[in-house]
Amino acid sequence: MPAPVKIRPIELADVPALLTIIAASRAEYGIGERGVELLEAADHALYANYQRQRSLYFVALSGGEVVGGAGVAPLAGADPLTCELQRMYLRPDARGRGIGDALLERCLESARQFLYVRCYLETVTQMQAALEFYGRHGFRNLESPLGSTGHEHNDRWLVRPLRASAQAGHG
Repeated sequence: MPAPVKIRPIELADVPALLTIIAASRAEYGIGERGVELLEAADHALYANYQRQRSLYFVALSGGEVVGGAGVAPLAGADPLTCELQRMYLRPDARGRGIGDALLERCLESARQFLYVRCYLETVTQMQAALEFYGRHGFRNLESPLGSTGHEHNDRWLVRPLRASAQAGHG
């Protein structure tokens, strides 16, 4: 039986384990073959980036080990009501256990508390399981990207409203 999972905000000591998970996941899905580094400067600054206003990164622990994480932050180059779900990755042995659901719910809950009305994310077509996961959680495909994330290698863009009154895709 898998160990119970704990979700909590990131701590500086979590960063090395998270970088390993992020790099391994990106390699697994061929991100390096798109001409980009597996780890970006923003990955190395993971802890510092989520100490900013209206930003928060959560870490999932199972048996005391970091098994994944996900965060929300303002979407660069977009209106102040749109956040971006960022760096949501799980170790392969943590997938399919409800950990992603718990991480996403904590992120969306925080986004609502930060008064965002919509949540945007970018990914790649190869991450089919992730795309299905996001679809089950109310994210809908967009024809083109929002904001200016600087991730030209991503080819899938999704958004979901955070409140019943929010019009997804409108600024």
